[in-house]
Amino acid sequence: MSDYKVLAEVGQSLINLLWENIQVDTDLKALINNANLISLESPAEHKENSDSALLSVYLYRITEDPYMKNREPVEGTGGRIRKPPMALDLYYLITPLLKAPRDQQIVLGKVMQVLYDRPTLEGPELEGTLGSSGEMVRVVFNAVPLQEVSWVWQALETPYRLSVIYCVRVTMLDSTEERFQQRVLENTNKYGQRRDPIPVEAGV
Repeated sequence: MSDYKVLAEVGQSLINLLWENIQVDTDLKALINNANLISLESPAEHKENSDSALLSVYLYRITEDPYMKNREPVEGTGGRIRKPPMALDLYYLITPLLKAPRDQQIVLGKVMQVLYDRPTLEGPELEGTLGSSGEMVRVVFNAVPLQEVSWVWQALETPYRLSVIYCVRVTMLDSTEERFQQRVLENTNKYGQRRDPIPVEAGV
């Protein structure tokens, strides 16, 4: 079961995954030497940071997965039923915020390699309630047109920087609403039963 914290848990799970792979690489750890330098804040919050290298993993868009809306209700407590979990697609703008273009490309290349090798996260790889839910989170590279990426940067009121977009799906956000469901006690099927013909009076 995943509760309302699931959005934050997905973001933290991505940070944990990236840091796990960065810290074992000597070249990359020279650029990003602390997990706290991987931020969930937007790149607009770190326009030019001269003191440290940062990697922004910014959640900028959330949509509901339309293909998962018509699933069956799930069993609740005390004989109640609950609406199926809400399936979400989370869109992340991932931006290396280093000063040197070559360093930006090195860090971004590593991010793409990690997410290409680990397109699914589950169990202990996931934070909090999401990790114990039994659900699987999928990370998909989202090759959107440059114009759409430019709109995101315009909304941030920040000049465009080298970045990529990933869609994380499907995140299960559980409903808390439960209702009783009346059990079917008897089922009568009269389909196809033959009715006796209406008698015709003599002489008619």
